[in-house]
Amino acid sequence: MKAIIPTLAIAFGSLFFSEHAIVLPSEQKASRNLEIPNEDTFPNRSGIDFYVSNSNINTKYSEFSSGLFRGKLIVVSSKKIGGLGNGIDPVTNEPFKELFCLDLDNKGKLSNPLLFSRILNTKHNEGQVAFSPDESMVYFTRSQRENPENYQLFKAELQLGSSGNWINITQLTLNSAYSIEFPFVSRDGQTLYFASNKGGGHGGFDLYKAVIQADGSIGIPQNLGPGINTAGDETYPSISIDGSQLYFSSNGHAGLGGMDLFISKIRNTGYDMPINLGEEVNSKYDEVALHFIDETRGFFSSNKTGGQGSFDIYNFEALPIEQTLQGIIVESSTNRPLPDSRVVLLDKSGNEISIQTTGVDAHFSFSVNAFEEYKLKIMKPGFKSDEFAFEARAEGFNKVYKQVLKLNAIVSKDVKK
Repeated sequence: MKAIIPTLAIAFGSLFFSEHAIVLPSEQKASRNLEIPNEDTFPNRSGIDFYVSNSNINTKYSEFSSGLFRGKLIVVSSKKIGGLGNGIDPVTNEPFKELFCLDLDNKGKLSNPLLFSRILNTKHNEGQVAFSPDESMVYFTRSQRENPENYQLFKAELQLGSSGNWINITQLTLNSAYSIEFPFVSRDGQTLYFASNKGGGHGGFDLYKAVIQADGSIGIPQNLGPGINTAGDETYPSISIDGSQLYFSSNGHAGLGGMDLFISKIRNTGYDMPINLGEEVNSKYDEVALHFIDETRGFFSSNKTGGQGSFDIYNFEALPIEQTLQGIIVESSTNRPLPDSRVVLLDKSGNEISIQTTGVDAHFSFSVNAFEEYKLKIMKPGFKSDEFAFEARAEGFNKVYKQVLKLNAIVSKDVKK
């Protein structure tokens, strides 16, 4: 049997080559550029499959999803059911926006829209809200009727023991030159993200983040940089439940038209290049205000055709596209399988994801996500450790990438020639 093992390894290797897979020494890093769409389609290269349906609570007015409070979805809307004050916003030609809360069942269905808070709602324009993780603090924006395009940032505290009595309302920004909009609190409660058209940015509205201080005030805002921000507008930042992904709207990155929704993976060193969520989510109209309510479900708003009014709320389910990376570890000179090899799967930033030790057949198998970049570190006593880069390039679920990875034996310097 030993005599035919190299032959089997070679045959196995020829079987394992895939047109969708790349395994190279890690110093040869492949680059991925955002594809420019044709007029009909825009591919989703996010590695997440989105299933979208129209919500059941839309009206002829605009509705935008915002934060969750005590299991209810907070919505910013121009509808005036139980609202405060009259008048039309000259910017939107709709009633001034107010905050509503809606019941949310375990299937994501919305119902029973009610005015959220008569303390936070006023006769002026109410913007997006964001809550601290323990829901004891709310950040919100408001614009005065006299200057409806200029939003300013506020915070308020939930009175201890109350069901929704907000106290100590404090204005955190005060200026007339620029607007502060779309606040979002990070999942750990330490960072506030928002958009602003303040001077010194890269375009119209840029995305910023600021440290949340112990008293709820915010530190000096930091621009998220030219990788995220463009000469256009970037708005509505939000973070995935696990804190690993930044979502936002932009008309400056390549897209289908208007404001499109994008994802950028958050790394130790910064943010990955933004990726368009594709035509499953985006259209030639405007898509904004994406928020997750759990690990896979959430809402966003769009003014695309076929809705009830201006901006409608849409439900979505986002499922990672899981695929499989399989391989065999062999000796480079003989193609002999190498059992008891230690195989470590790392993410793009070098963080350890999973570890396996090959059995007698020298095989390994890892679950990977589509359009994600990885590294494989291979170690075995008596052989030089090596590292390989891998990128899952195929679309769709249940794809299998198969590779042969080779290790070089260590040659003792004491061997006599």
